[in-house]
Formats: sequence, C-alpha cells, structure tokens
Amino acid sequence: MPPIVGALNLAAYRTQLRQQNLYDTYVTGAAQGDVAQEPLKDPRFLGARNSDGKYNSLDLPLMGCAGMRLGRNFPRKFTQKPSEEELWTPNPRLVSDRFMARKPDGFIPATTLNLLAAAWIQFQVHDWVFHESVS
Repeated sequence: MPPIVGALNLAAYRTQLRQQNLYDTYVTGAAQGDVAQEPLKDPRFLGARNSDGKYNSLDLPLMGCAGMRLGRNFPRKFTQKPSEEELWTPNPRLVSDRFMARKPDGFIPATTLNLLAAAWIQFQVHDWVFHESVS
C-alpha cells in the first residue's frame, strides 16, 4: 500500500479495535492520564516512539506505557481475582525446575532453529541496546 493509504488503514483498524474489541482494564480513562496531568516534555515524541511507551496515544498519554495494564479482549466483569491457592497452582518453582533444569543426558541441540531466528534475535538485541534515554 502507498504510505498514506497504509496510515489511514492503520488508523481505521486501531479505532475499530478500540471501539469493538479491546476493553479497558481501568474503571475510567482517568488512570491513563490526560495532557494536563502528563504534559509532553519533548516535542520529538509527537512523531517518534518513547522508550517507556508514553504518548503512543496523545489523548491518553499513559495508555500502553511501562507499568500500565494492557487492554483485554473481554469485559472486566468476567475476570475475577484468583484465590491464593489458584495463584500458586501449579507452583512456579516446580514449573521452573521441570522446564529449566539441565537434562541428565546432556546438551540437546536445537535442530529446527534456522537463520531467520538468528536475524530476529539480532534485531531484538539492537532494539534493546540502542534506545535513547527517557530522562
């Protein structure tokens, strides 16, 4: 798609997701801030990503940033806080020990890993390392 058509398509898709698919996990939008509570300190984030995710939405500057809850595909009323027993079943330590323990028969090579995985890992590492400071 040409860039302008792609941008319009993305904007329409984003609007549709917000209206019909994603449910806010906060009771009100006030928890995600507004421009008065979270003023834009650096104008370059009007057109670029901030490393902590602030100002991905100019209307709700904290939406999707570090430390905020993500939108859900089902209403909040259908989610219930788990009991202490449900929270610890299965025990995270047991899961970690089973999956992360070294196998008794030694090293098991990854036979299905290909060069595409290596390129993706390199891309991710460069994304992590070369972010600018937020301060």
